[in-house]
Amino acid sequence: MVLCENGFGVRLAGLVFRRSVYSRAVGIRDFIELLDEHRARMAQGATLPEAEREETLREAEMMVGMAEAAIKELESVLKNRRVNLPEEHALRFAQDLFRHVAREEEAFKARLRG
Repeated sequence: MVLCENGFGVRLAGLVFRRSVYSRAVGIRDFIELLDEHRARMAQGATLPEAEREETLREAEMMVGMAEAAIKELESVLKNRRVNLPEEHALRFAQDLFRHVAREEEAFKARLRG
C-alpha cells in the first residue's frame, strides 16, 4: 500500500471497477462512492442481471481486501513511527472508516450470494 497525498489510500495500477480504471491512488472517498453504488445495485434486488451480480461481487471482494490491507498498513504506521496525537487520531479515524466499508461490503457480498 502506498499512502496518498491525503495520507489514506491504496495505489493499485489498473484496478478495474465498473466505469473506470483506477491507475491512481484509491482513497476513502472512492471506497464510499463504490459502496453507495453497491447499495443502489442491491436495491434492484432480483432484477440485477447475473453478469452484473458477478462483477459487483468481484468489486466487493476487492474492496474488502483493499480495506483490510489499508487497516493493516495504518496500524503499522502507528506502531513503527512516532506520530503526534492529532496524527494518531487521523490514522485511527481512517482505520475506522475502512473497517466500516469492509463490514458493509461483507454484508453486501453475503446478500449477493443469497
